[in-house]
This record gives sequence, C-alpha cells and structure tokens, in this order.
Amino acid sequence: MYDIIDETLKIATERFKKFGFKEEQITKLLKSGKDDLEKETLKLVEILKTQDIDIKKLNDSLHALKGLCLNMGNNSLADKLVEFRDSLNTTKLDELKQIFKIK
Repeated sequence: MYDIIDETLKIATERFKKFGFKEEQITKLLKSGKDDLEKETLKLVEILKTQDIDIKKLNDSLHALKGLCLNMGNNSLADKLVEFRDSLNTTKLDELKQIFKIK
C-alpha cells in the first residue's frame, strides 16, 4: 500500500523478535498493527486530499499515526510526524503529501 507501512512492519518484526515474542505472537501483532496503520493512513490521505484541510482532523490523524509508529518501533517516522504537527505550513503540507503519494 504505502512504503511507510512496509518499512514500519519490517522494523516492528525485528523489534518484536528482540523482545522475545514467539512467531505466532509476532504474526498477530503485525496483523493488528498493519490494519491500524492502513486505517489511519487512509484517513490521513483523505484529509490531505480535501481542498480546505481541517487542521484539527489533520493533527489528530498525525498524532494517531505517530503513536502507531512509536509502538512499532519506527521512531524516525514518528519524529517526522511530530515535526509536521509542530510546524505545519504549506511547505510541510507538500512534504507530507509527497510521503503519502498525494498529487
């Protein structure tokens, strides 16, 4: 779907292995995490596609994605999402749209 989801799942797999989770536990955690990431990513994409972006909805979605990324170990993406929330402007919106492949 999106490169960031695949990247986050790879990071999470390694993280869960280091924590000592069994393979079946990892599979369940990854399935749940992927579902949540896809759901929130689709929500964010829809927000970003609107003509007049609702900043509160955008911030809420960025916050939710940040939390998912942190839980799955993708700290670099979580940091980027925080940066977007903290300094939202036209340039940052364009960067965000590029990350999520919105034209």
